[in-house]
Amino acid sequence: MKKNAFIFNTNKCVGCMACVAGCSIENGTSLGVNWREVNCHNKIKHPSLPVFHFSLACNHCEEAPCMKNCPALAYTRDKETGAIIHHAEACIGCKYCTWACPYDAPKFNEATKIVEKCNFCVDRISDGKQPACAEACPVGALSFGQEEVNEENHLTPGFVNMGIKPSIQLIPLREEHAKPQIENTDAVEIGAEKLESYLPKAESKIALDKEWTLVLFTIAVAALVSWQTAFLFGKTEMKLMPFALVSILAIALTSLHIGKKLRMWRFILNLKGSWLSREIFSFSAFLGLTGLQIITENQMIGYAAMVFGIFSLISVDKVYKFLKRKDTLPLHSAMVSITAILFWAWLIDSTLLIELMVLTKASLYIWRKQSLRKQKLSYLPWLSALRLLTLFVPFAFEMDLGIALAILFVGEIIDRSEFYFESDITTPEKELRIIN
Repeated sequence: MKKNAFIFNTNKCVGCMACVAGCSIENGTSLGVNWREVNCHNKIKHPSLPVFHFSLACNHCEEAPCMKNCPALAYTRDKETGAIIHHAEACIGCKYCTWACPYDAPKFNEATKIVEKCNFCVDRISDGKQPACAEACPVGALSFGQEEVNEENHLTPGFVNMGIKPSIQLIPLREEHAKPQIENTDAVEIGAEKLESYLPKAESKIALDKEWTLVLFTIAVAALVSWQTAFLFGKTEMKLMPFALVSILAIALTSLHIGKKLRMWRFILNLKGSWLSREIFSFSAFLGLTGLQIITENQMIGYAAMVFGIFSLISVDKVYKFLKRKDTLPLHSAMVSITAILFWAWLIDSTLLIELMVLTKASLYIWRKQSLRKQKLSYLPWLSALRLLTLFVPFAFEMDLGIALAILFVGEIIDRSEFYFESDITTPEKELRIIN
């Protein structure tokens, strides 16, 4: 079935950036916030590497992950044109859509604290005109029209193929699904490692200096849920004031991560499609019901709180499904649900469960570090040794529960921090870096 789509011919693109300039002028974007980008395969202009470019913006996918996963319902689809429209007045600036989109289309504007992106020049195409980017292309590499998109061409090197049906028709490279031919056969060969050392460092959307609040928040979720569950079964005490203080701290931590704090209520609008909405809703329900449980001493309210708490743990882990982990393993020792079970085991003083969870976490951690080591990636051995000590020391030596939990908390901070350090988001620029 034909639909509105960009048409891009990699064989013709010369990387002149006219499309980027046309888009910026048409939409009045801020300096440094380009809705369309041109990524070059050979940034260092080495003669033994093929040179080709990708001009990409929002591809207005049929199964758009930005729209599906936005917790605030800030995205809608224009039925006439198929354009995915972002509504600035509804955006909370949580940046989750920038994780979800494999084409790096939504851009977070530090000045406005919200996301913005290509709107398909919906007004222009509604009037029968070409989008500004396509009209600006001087070599005919980028155009627009009604196309029956051939998804087999999405296997072109450098294009992220996630099965979300992007509205872009790619013209295959000269030799189908292969790199352009190299004419300069006398050029010195260059290895992948040397090439990577020459390239500018790729900017990651996942950075510990930006995500430290989420490190603490996710551990706080695990601690609060395990605390409430242990209290529910009469294994520990829970006073309203300490619980309220930790809860307020957890909420404050997550609010620091969003751009528009006064719009936080919009977090829960997309329970149907967004794990982030489910996380915030279930955790909020857990906090409210636990507070009511403490005040009323009602066991049934406690059980309801526990259910929401467990679902919030699952939701936290699901939120990170878009991250591309360097270790490529299915499980991670810093998963919030596993951390909560470890804390709970200590709170109920179950030696067997403590042993099981310590061995589980240690095994997953060592497995991960071995995987990184085999790939010759940074695995931080000294920090790893400290992390493992925080698992075994509280178990090996008799100590006060408060001290044991404090040591465990330090270990979880290390593990969770490494989780962000060892994760990334798929983007077209990074795809181009790995196809040499």
